[in-house]
Amino acid sequence: MKSRLLTFAALCGATLSLHAQAPPKGFEKVDQEITISTLQAAMKYDVRSFSVKPNAKVKLTFKNPDDLPHNLILCTPGKSKGGDKGKEVIDAVLKLGEKGVEQNWEPKGHPRILHSTGMVQPKKESVIWFRAPKKEGNYPYICTFPGHFELMNGMMAVSKRANPVTNLTYKFYHGKWDKLPDFSKMEPKKTGTLASGLFELSPKDRDNEFGFVFTGDIECPKDGIYTFTVTSDDGSSLYIDNTRVVNNDGVHPAKATKGQVRLKAGKRKIEVRYFEGGGEQSLFVEWAGPGVKKQPLSPGAASGGGSGPSGMLIAAADGEAAIYRNFIADAGSRAIGVGYSEGVNLTFDANNMRVAQIWQGDFMDGARHWNGRGQGFQPPAGDAVIKLPAGAAFASLDSAGAAWPKAETRSSEFRFRGYHLNKKQQPRFHYEMGEVAIKDTPAPVAGGEYGHLTRSLQLSAKNAPANLYFRAASGNITVAPGGFVVNGDLMISTSSKATIEANELRLPVKFKNGTATIELTYKWAQ
Repeated sequence: MKSRLLTFAALCGATLSLHAQAPPKGFEKVDQEITISTLQAAMKYDVRSFSVKPNAKVKLTFKNPDDLPHNLILCTPGKSKGGDKGKEVIDAVLKLGEKGVEQNWEPKGHPRILHSTGMVQPKKESVIWFRAPKKEGNYPYICTFPGHFELMNGMMAVSKRANPVTNLTYKFYHGKWDKLPDFSKMEPKKTGTLASGLFELSPKDRDNEFGFVFTGDIECPKDGIYTFTVTSDDGSSLYIDNTRVVNNDGVHPAKATKGQVRLKAGKRKIEVRYFEGGGEQSLFVEWAGPGVKKQPLSPGAASGGGSGPSGMLIAAADGEAAIYRNFIADAGSRAIGVGYSEGVNLTFDANNMRVAQIWQGDFMDGARHWNGRGQGFQPPAGDAVIKLPAGAAFASLDSAGAAWPKAETRSSEFRFRGYHLNKKQQPRFHYEMGEVAIKDTPAPVAGGEYGHLTRSLQLSAKNAPANLYFRAASGNITVAPGGFVVNGDLMISTSSKATIEANELRLPVKFKNGTATIELTYKWAQ
């Protein structure tokens, strides 16, 4: 799906970006601001890569302190997924011939052009507002003034993991070490740019005896103390403005090491050094500080302290769901993960017929089970993970306040009958409890950065039990307008009668003519 340029009157389907200095309607508040400048007499942009989230509102300021005119044109990834750096647009510029000057060296209407600053004269600047494309990928940006393209190019990564690291580059080395070497005295085997701004091992060309040096810039929003954590197998270290903050050196299994540093607001140089001796390999970087909740700066998750491979994010196709059946943390050995393209996810525990957890953002990292040795339980790759009660979700009780049966690894009362996929590849789970047949249908609802979930449970039985209860949640539960707030981070709404018993949200199942229905809505509390 291509992202088209915005106009003041309509925010889609037009052919020109906005150049006004005042924000257009709907862009008074943006999700991200980027400033890119030319480097005087160097024929380069000062920001060679940055990342934004899909569909984010972006304000981009392009400054030109140079003595030559320059522009910045943002392009689609094209057939090469950004690998050609937008050269198709440059080829179209060359074909303009004498008309190039009249058109300011911009091939108007070219299908690869998303947004343009227009040609910016020396000592001037241009501001454009746009929505980032919905489709993740690498989007090149270039200067089309003749002769500038080879040096004046960069990459905007559209990713759900957009982060504050820009200009992230790597140097990759071969070698056998038992601690971090002096990489400055070595010749790298290859170099490159990670437009996503994520520290990851994917550019490697071998599985053992190699090293990386990553360098980039990280934007600190406020003055204060920042915490950096590096989980690695084998050794690693992290530097801020050439001062070592994290020392996780040596040969060892996946281990997390933290370090703190007081920083001023603004852009700081960040460098991560890493080496792998043999066996398992992993690298996971994260940070936290004033104005920054704990945020990963690597793909995947620091699973169980970072053990096992990472970097193979599983994602649903647009408008569909992705299914991941494997050992999933807190969901058991018969877990079924469901990731929706709306940015919400869940795991279904087929041992106890329950939704085990829900979360937002990235779905699952499949590297541990697909590339690794397959051992262990993989946790969710995203954020805002909410765990629902362990054990069976349905139980027959003597009274509403009776003790809930103790959780079993695998409940003997239930039989799993599989799941059915609709046209969007979204599952409906089928299971039985005695004579009661249950159809359990979760569904995503789009809205905001991430959506929320609804769930419909349809029960049928020839001999309907009179004392069946459904447990929706447990913990610190309070009544709020529109539903129940659970542990301060989850809002559950239901049209069914519900009561709080023994710190649990319970719904009595009332059958009528042999059927009963439970409707639930799960929203992350703000």
